[in-house]
Amino acid sequence: MNNYKIAEICTITMGQSPESKFYNATGEGFPFLQGCATFGVMYPSFSTWTTHYSRYCESGEVLMSVRAPVGDLNISQDKIALGRGVCSLSMNNGNNRYLYYLLLSSLPKLKASSTGTIYESISKKDLERIELPVHSENNQQHIVNLMVNLRFS
Repeated sequence: MNNYKIAEICTITMGQSPESKFYNATGEGFPFLQGCATFGVMYPSFSTWTTHYSRYCESGEVLMSVRAPVGDLNISQDKIALGRGVCSLSMNNGNNRYLYYLLLSSLPKLKASSTGTIYESISKKDLERIELPVHSENNQQHIVNLMVNLRFS
């Protein structure tokens, strides 16, 4: 196991909110996440969609809350438009399920890197600098298989 900065192992896409005139509750456009309010145990549900967006994630990417609270995690099941309160992370080797478990086990470190006295948040630069203990690719898949078999998926 070696330590790597998040920027060395993943691509991070910070959300950016479209104007509210592009929001709807009728399912038109793409599902839209402004924050973690609709996060589930592992996958989000949606109450808002948008017909205009500039930041998005693909299916299977890790979703993370970057504003009050920092560190809530989910996994995207579809292409999702990302608002200011969330980011997506995609592991360079494609093992996003391992990344999900790695980040979940590193929540204290993620929260310790947040700033703000009233509302905590984390910037892309601060997120990129966080070092995590990363297993070899063979061990990554083994860990994912163990977690799935333990019904944590």
